[in-house]
Order: sequence, then structure tokens, then C-alpha cells
Amino acid sequence: MEKLNFGCGTRYAPGWTNIDFHGDGNHVRRVNLLAGFPFPDNSFDVVYSSHVLEHFTPEQGAFLIGESCRVLKVGGILRTVVPDLEGSCTEYLRILAMDDTDASKRKLYSWIKIELLDQLVRTSSGGDMGPLMRYVATSPDRAMLEYVQGRIESHLEPASLPANGMSRLARITPGKVMTKLTYLYLGLIKRLVPKNLRPMVWSGTSIGEKHRWMYDRYGLTLLMKESGFGDVKFPPFNDSAIPGFAQDGLDSNPDGTSYKNGSIYCEATKLSAADRVSPYSDYFKKTRRMMRTAQPERGLRIPTSS
Repeated sequence: MEKLNFGCGTRYAPGWTNIDFHGDGNHVRRVNLLAGFPFPDNSFDVVYSSHVLEHFTPEQGAFLIGESCRVLKVGGILRTVVPDLEGSCTEYLRILAMDDTDASKRKLYSWIKIELLDQLVRTSSGGDMGPLMRYVATSPDRAMLEYVQGRIESHLEPASLPANGMSRLARITPGKVMTKLTYLYLGLIKRLVPKNLRPMVWSGTSIGEKHRWMYDRYGLTLLMKESGFGDVKFPPFNDSAIPGFAQDGLDSNPDGTSYKNGSIYCEATKLSAADRVSPYSDYFKKTRRMMRTAQPERGLRIPTSS
């Protein structure tokens, strides 16, 4: 079984082809995802991504799903994991409806607004979420700690926070060095902008840090159907139609808990060309233009209708 994990970062499993903007020279192949996947049509049985789509515009996200469809075999499975916009909005409304005399309301409110908005609007690395996570991790307020842990993807303990320079040094790769040099160059250019205007015209976040779109089940269903998929389902994190997927541990921690809390897990099956719906959204029209633009860079044939 041929399996592709795109935008994998440092999370991958044996038996998968792993691609990302940053390679590690061993397990992960360096690929510009927005130039198209460097594989022929109908190459894979499974395509997977986790917390990738939200870091791209709707047009770019549709392009990546279109590329997933292209490289999948008919009947192949796409599994996509994204933050749950509906779940965050529901929790926001629940907290707003709490009685103002409830001592926990203000603390919960401070978190849920950051959860909803910070990665969309931050202008510096870590935004407001980073300092709040560090505060909660070292606070004696265990109830708040457990609440925040239940909303995010990891066990929020002080030892797990980004503070160890040696552990960062161990993760350095040539690609990351080049990226760092690029940021230093851009930082020099940034100084040409008046200091009080920089947050308005310049983002100090790293690549892949900000969210550029959010998804719910309805929107994902439309995206999948317009990209050439059918049989769209939303299983729990520990269930999949992909044979042996649970053993790969991509969506779970070693203790069996969910790796990314507050997520939507979507699976869809690639349809034959005769069974697909006709795309109608504006960004799908733009996506087809992106696919034609990416085609010469790969030298691969890309269908103009999905």
C-alpha cells in the first residue's frame, strides 16, 4: 500500500512517503507543496495531512486537496485533520452564556478568544497564546491547566514548553538554516517600515505558524465533493477506514489519547471522473488556474476538471 503524508513536519510513521516545505535529509523529502506534489497521477492508495490546510488560503487549500485527488488512485482514501471551527465557536458561546458571577468565566473567556483568533491575527511569533500557555503550565490552577490541555494538542507541562536551547539545536537542518537566513534578510528590510506601523504591514510569525482559514464539517464536505471525492465521513480520532492506520500513531499519543484535541477528522474516497460533481465555487475556479500554473514545474499532466 502506497501512502503519502504531506505537510508532515516532524510527525511521520514507517511505510509512508513524507513531504514538507522543510526536509530532514532522511525521513522527510523537501517539497514546495504549492508547486504541486512531485508524483504522477494515481500513485497512492492513501493521502494524509494533519493541521496543514488551515495554514493556507482557501484557494491554496483547495489546490492541495485537488493535488491529493490527482495522486490518489480511484477508490483511494484521503484523511484530513483540521482544527474544529464549529467546536471552538460553540465553546465560545457556551462561555459567554455563563453567569457573570461564575469565577471561572473570565479565565475561560480569556483562553477561548485566543484559541479562536490568535493564530489568525498574530503579528509576532507565539502571539498571545504562547505566553498564556506558559503561564497556565506553571500556575497552581490545575482546573485551568486541565481545561487548556483539553483544548489543545499536547500535554501542557513546563518541561514540554519551548525553552531548551539544546533540543532546538538538535533539530537544526540545512533547510532550516536557509530559512533562518531568509528571515534575517527580511528582518533588515522590515526596519525600513516605521516602527509603529510594522505590526500593521509586516508579520513577524514563522512560515506555517499563522492560520489563514478555518474549517467545519459542512465546509469540508463541500471541499471534498468539489475536489473529486465522495463518501465523506467524520470518524473519531482513533477510527479509520485506512487499514492499520491506528498502529501508525499519527493521530494519537502513545497512551492512546488524541494527539490534536479540538480537531475534525475527515475521510473521503476518490471517485471516478464519471461520478464526480461539477465544481462551482469561485475559489475552485482559481484553484484550477493554480493547478495549470504548477503543471510546468513538475512536467506532469494535471486534469483541468476534478
